[in-house]
Amino acid sequence: MQVERRTVRFRIWIIVLGILLVFLSPSQGEAKTKFLGFKKEKKSSTVPKGWEVIPYFRAVKNKLSLSKEGKRTVLRVKSVGSASAVLKRLEVDLKEFPVLVWRWKISRVIGMAIETRKDRNDSAARIRVIFGKAIPKPLKGRPEILKFFKSFGFQSGGKEPRGFKIDYIWGNNVPKGDVIDYPGSKNHKMVVVESGNKRANRWVWEKRNLIEDFQEFFRRSPPALIGIVVLTDTDQTNEGVIAHYGSIIMMDK
Repeated sequence: MQVERRTVRFRIWIIVLGILLVFLSPSQGEAKTKFLGFKKEKKSSTVPKGWEVIPYFRAVKNKLSLSKEGKRTVLRVKSVGSASAVLKRLEVDLKEFPVLVWRWKISRVIGMAIETRKDRNDSAARIRVIFGKAIPKPLKGRPEILKFFKSFGFQSGGKEPRGFKIDYIWGNNVPKGDVIDYPGSKNHKMVVVESGNKRANRWVWEKRNLIEDFQEFFRRSPPALIGIVVLTDTDQTNEGVIAHYGSIIMMDK
């Protein structure tokens, strides 16, 4: 009888120990993450720390601001007949972090935008990922030289890295799920991940596997991820929109 009781107690202790190991040991299924979102460098700063503004030829810059939402910093972009982006330069091995996750919110879509036309290719919200080998340095120079170029419509600031590009857009004219060529550009695709006003004015989460997308669109394995661009543009339609971006994360699954 005592032997049976000892056996029962032993089995109970084994079960309890197993449960403790499950809860106290690090989970093998937990995803690895790389945070690329926004942090405020200074109180008065409107450009996120580690990001740079990218202006576009003869386009007025968007108005940027940063705000706290819980523990996260959110980038607010007000675009009225304007276009500019913020760029995060990277060198990420996609085999280690193949998945991109982000959330965004728009006030409305660009009603006159036609994504397949070069002269109407505006979007309320756009996440552009750039794949390549080299990471170009930001544009630098003497103030008088930059002022001279600015007089001809060239604004001071960095330039997008060259390479293969995929735009994930909140579109207006093209159905959700469509993949189209970026008008007038080579090796540049656009994926309509949201379309229309149905989900406007609320946060929406997105998740894309960059390796799978790249292989499907370009029929080859992707090089390194060298840049992420956050862009709202209304310069071609002269409309107005407010977009919010937050929680940009790379994940391993």
